[in-house]
Amino acid sequence: MADKELPSSTTHSPANSANNYRSNNQIALTSGTTLEQSGEWQGWQEWFNQIYRRLMSDPAISYALTVFMTHRLLLSALGALFALIVPLEPPLGSSLLRDVSPNFWGPGFFLLAPWQRWDTNWYISIAQVGYDIGNGTTNFPPLYSFLIGLLGRLLLGQYMLAALLISNIAYIVALVYLYRLTLRHFSEATARTTVLFMVTFPSAFFLASGYTESLYLALTLAAFYYAEERHWYLVAFLVALTGITRIQGIVLVLPLGYRYLQQINFNWRRFGWEGVALVLSPSLYALYMGWVYFILGDHNFGNHLAVIWHIKFAMPWESFFGGLFGFFNPSHVRTMVFNLLDLVTLTLFISLTIIAAQRKFPTHYLIYSIVSLLIYLTRQGTEDLFWMSMNRYLIMVFPAFMLMAQVTPRRFLKVSGAIQAIWATLFIFWMWAG
Repeated sequence: MADKELPSSTTHSPANSANNYRSNNQIALTSGTTLEQSGEWQGWQEWFNQIYRRLMSDPAISYALTVFMTHRLLLSALGALFALIVPLEPPLGSSLLRDVSPNFWGPGFFLLAPWQRWDTNWYISIAQVGYDIGNGTTNFPPLYSFLIGLLGRLLLGQYMLAALLISNIAYIVALVYLYRLTLRHFSEATARTTVLFMVTFPSAFFLASGYTESLYLALTLAAFYYAEERHWYLVAFLVALTGITRIQGIVLVLPLGYRYLQQINFNWRRFGWEGVALVLSPSLYALYMGWVYFILGDHNFGNHLAVIWHIKFAMPWESFFGGLFGFFNPSHVRTMVFNLLDLVTLTLFISLTIIAAQRKFPTHYLIYSIVSLLIYLTRQGTEDLFWMSMNRYLIMVFPAFMLMAQVTPRRFLKVSGAIQAIWATLFIFWMWAG
């Protein structure tokens, strides 16, 4: 009689049972970890979704982001189109890279290289090696370069990427506060149109470039907004920052100081410490100038504008009429187109400021517009460019865009946008564009 085959002894052996127990525990642990990680990811995802929904529920933020992304994509496409045929350095004359070596990551070349132009290299140079005596760097206030240096080091030396990130984030912030400020005094339709007129202005591509325009504008608009909210210590801090972004920022004390006096009904007995903080806000720029003169030892920084940038100080009427007479001089035909754009935009903004006064615009907005125009007119070119960078500076006069949205037909948006495309192309090709 044949013996029956016994079951394998390993099937129920103690060792195998222990292995199965450990294997099941590992599966359970792995499943638990996966479920826990999945839960954490869903929690983070829900948190981001809540932030996104909250942000996009604000019409100022949602509209600003939409307009910004459209503008940024169009400019990036324009730059990428010419990236391979444009030299990294100016084709004529001495290099203006100022010892700044481009450093781009692969595809970043098409997004970054076309915009590393002119003043951007000064800011990057200061961010990398700091200020020096006699080379003109001390004419650039420190905030923008400081931020580039800080972020550029975090990005492993990608200083141009840092410059554009800072400018573009500030650009979004500026559009948000422009929308909100306009909405305080006018309709939502006017707020949207105001943003569009600013974005399509011929020199608006500088807001998305490695320049200080967007940072200065964002700080200025935020200061005006929080002045309406009566957050005066915050306003004083923002005014101090504008002063070390652009020297014109120190004059914000005038319009915002007037707004503060309005809010206390011009009663000097109610003048508090917040008013003192506002009055003292330009002292941050004064500290910078003291450092330049006494610590760094640059005693001739006032001559840099004339020697390096061919700009001199002039009274506003001398600058305006001097340029007007020079415009009709046949020897200046080479720069006629550039001077013509400056003249047209300058005349437009002066006219809008006069109309704003007649329409009883908020007084502190009117003061800001007048003071800004007067300061910009004190810069007179010593060569063929009579109003040096005027069309670029005028974009800071934000009340003009509010009025433009009310009195200018919307079809001019297309004309202005087309001029901007031409001017941005000139800028990419190392030509003068403000």
